[in-house]
This record gives sequence, structure tokens and C-alpha cells, in this order.
Amino acid sequence: MTKRPYHKGRPVTRAAILSLGLAAVLAPVATSSAQAAAPAPHLRAALQTLTTDATPDTAPISDTLVLTDTATLTDVPVPGTLVFQLFGPDDTDCSGTVLDETTTPVTVADSEITSNPFEPTTVGTYRWTVTYTAGDFELVSACNAENESTVVTQAAPTVSTTVSDDSITVGNPVIDTATLTGGFQPTGTITFNVYGPGDDVCENAPVDTSTRTVVANASYQSDPFTPTVPGTYRFRADYSGDANNAGAGTACSDPAEDVVVTPRATPTITTQASPDVNLGGSISDTATLAGGNSPTGVITFTLFGPNDANCTGEPVTDGVTVNGNGPYQSAGITPTQPGTYRWIAAYGGDANNAPATTACNDAGESVVVRAVPVTPTLVTEASRDTFVGKPVSDTATLSGGVNPTGTITFNLYGPNDTTCSRTPVFTSTVTVDGNGVYPSGTFRPGTPGTYQWVAVYTGDSNNRAVSTRCGDPAEQVVVRKKTPYGGRPRP
Repeated sequence: MTKRPYHKGRPVTRAAILSLGLAAVLAPVATSSAQAAAPAPHLRAALQTLTTDATPDTAPISDTLVLTDTATLTDVPVPGTLVFQLFGPDDTDCSGTVLDETTTPVTVADSEITSNPFEPTTVGTYRWTVTYTAGDFELVSACNAENESTVVTQAAPTVSTTVSDDSITVGNPVIDTATLTGGFQPTGTITFNVYGPGDDVCENAPVDTSTRTVVANASYQSDPFTPTVPGTYRFRADYSGDANNAGAGTACSDPAEDVVVTPRATPTITTQASPDVNLGGSISDTATLAGGNSPTGVITFTLFGPNDANCTGEPVTDGVTVNGNGPYQSAGITPTQPGTYRWIAAYGGDANNAPATTACNDAGESVVVRAVPVTPTLVTEASRDTFVGKPVSDTATLSGGVNPTGTITFNLYGPNDTTCSRTPVFTSTVTVDGNGVYPSGTFRPGTPGTYQWVAVYTGDSNNRAVSTRCGDPAEQVVVRKKTPYGGRPRP
């Protein structure tokens, strides 16, 4: 087999061919005119060339990138076969796996033939080899020949970002969205960093970080970030890159990535409870919200009582929807027990407004529920008739009261004070703690006659005052003077 060396871009010139032809005419051997016109064999070999050109020389990887090689054959013997082989990336001596091979039959001595297109999937240097054979004849464009390599570089994706809101109040969440474009089958991550107020060059540690896995050119969202301090916050989004894609990111203080956080409004809440009522009446509370920034949310009215002075017991609650500054009234509540009831009204706040509340025992937030008194029954029975110097007493039975408290006072009149208009000769007072029997103290009369008891119950908030009447036969005691003779009075 005759193997010709490959000379890239150096085909033999026509002038050289003519010079060689003239030398052949001077040869001593006689030839015909047709033979004299044909070049000698070694001159023809000089005209048989293979030139190649890979395209492109260099390019970033992309979905549209294709690699090809073009071979130009000049004055080669035909028929023959042209074979393109592609190696790489980074197979520096073309000894590895052939990535692509194109075999083309050649029937025309002067031909320009292009390989099949190849779509690279990784970056690096790709190398072509080209071989033309026709029987024993061969021309070769070897590995690393001039113009037979293509450098595929990383894609240069871009990241564009926008925040969900460029102005919010403290306590509201904000989200950053990063859109990755121009990547080639990108993988890796996008990291979102938030920098706090005063850090206008993003040099301090971020106050919040979240990361998203990249699976394609697409939009990715950060975690919600809820600032607690007012000021200007700056977002940055950085794509990590991968083997086929360069990293990319946004800049600090990008106008589309700044969020101005303002303080929440601090509304006030003032309240006024309904007037005092009798048991069975309805009570309510009115709260006036002022100074809010278009407030929404709920005002919760909480009622404690009765007599829960520290507002620590089990309350009754009612919620009212807020729609702007103004007065809001609770639902009416009908207490089932008398006593002092206390209201607390609390506004829960919203995205633009801080909470506000009243306190237990605030002025105007207490309501006295008065009991509707009942009239208990007071029944008494005096001790039996007796002699001078012997003890006398009275016993009162209180019934029908509602948890009665207060006192029962026993007044003893006489002797012979039939109207009980004089100063009592004896008084005894006992404390009442519920319905029951209450005895008076004892008195030893020194004068004979008829004595009369009168018992008086003072009453309380739940019970009316009641008393026995003067002249009640059950409340009279006859005290006799003891004589040496005669019958005895009842003991």
C-alpha cells in the first residue's frame, strides 16, 4: 500500500507541475504526444491531497451546537472510502472511544465531503481524524492535525431576579424569585441570601439563606423571609454552575432585589363597658380602635367574673371582625350570677398593625350585676316563762334566702313595753352564714313582767331584710316573782 503524508493546505502548484513537465520532455526516451502530456507518476502523487477543516474552532456548549469536519480530496484515485472519526473530549492522542464515525464512499477524484453532525454533551476539546483509502492508496489527517480540533466551552447562563414586594411592613413575608436562562441542561443549586439593614455591600453574614436544586432552565423561589426589624433588605441569588455551565448571580443592591421594610402602625384601643344592671339584664363592651393603618383582623372581648378581681378565672369570649379604625361592640351577655364583671378587649393586629389590648381593672371596664333580692322567712321562738333571775333567750330560723349573709339582731323589750318603743333591755347579734337556726345570747331579768323579743335580719345583696313583729305571742316571755308559797311557774 502506498501511504501519502498529509499536508494541510499545501497542494502542489500548477507552475511546479509545468516545470516538471519540461524536464520530462528532455528525457532521451521517445514518447507519443499523449504520453508527453501526462505527468510522471511522482508528479501525480504530489497533486493527490487531503485537506480538512473542523468547525467551529471554539464555541460554548448549547442545545444547538453541532460539530462537523470537512475533507477536501484532490486528484485521488477512485473509487475509495473516506472515514471521519471524532474523539474526546480531552482524548489527547485519539486512543480512546470513538464518539462518532462517518464513512463515505468516494467516486469523484476531486471531492469535498462533510462528516455527519455531532452534538456534544460535555465541554472539552474534541479531535477529528480523517482517512481516505483506495486499494493500497491512503491519505491520513492524523490526531491533533491543524484545524482538526474544536474547543467546547461552558455555557454562560444568566440569573434574573425579582422580589415579591419591594415595600412591606415588619412581620410580613417576602419571597425572591430567580430565573435561570441560557444554561445547557443545568444542574447544581441556586442559593438565595438576604442581607440586613445597613449592609449595602452585602459583606456581613446574611440574615437568611435558602437553597434550591436546579434541574433545568426555569424559575426558582426562595423560602419566605419575615423581617422583624425595619430597614432596607437586599437579596442576592447565586447559581453554583456545574461541569457544563459557568456560575452566575445577581449583584448586591440590585434595584429589583431591594425590599424596604417599614414599622407596623401602633394603634390604640379604648373601651367602655355597658352600665350596671340587675341580674337577668344584658351587659356588653365597646372598643374603639384608632391610629391603625387600614387595620383588619379581630378584636377579642373577654369577660371575667363575677368577682374575679385579677381576671384569672375562666372567661367568656367574643370576637368581632375589624375593618378599619372605629368603634366595635361585643355581643350582649346575660350573667347568671350577681357580682362585679370585668372586660378586657384585645386587638390581634395584622400585617400592617401591631396588637393592642386593655388590661384587667381598666377604668370603665367593670360592670356590677345587682342581684334581684328575695324575701327570706324569719321564724322565732322565745324561751319558756320563768322566774326573776332565770335566763331567757330567743331562737330564729332563717329560710328561703339566696346564700344569705349579714346578721340577725335579737332585741328584748320590757317589762310591760307593749309597743317595743323603749330602749331594749338586752341586745344580742349573731352572724348569718346561710339559711339555718341562730340562737340569741341569754339574759337574766331582775324585774318581773312580760318581756318581748324582736329579731331583725339585716339582709344582703341577694336577700331583703326581714324581722319579727312586736307583740308576737311566740316572742313573749312572762317573768314572775318567785314566792315562798303557791304553785310554780313552768320551768
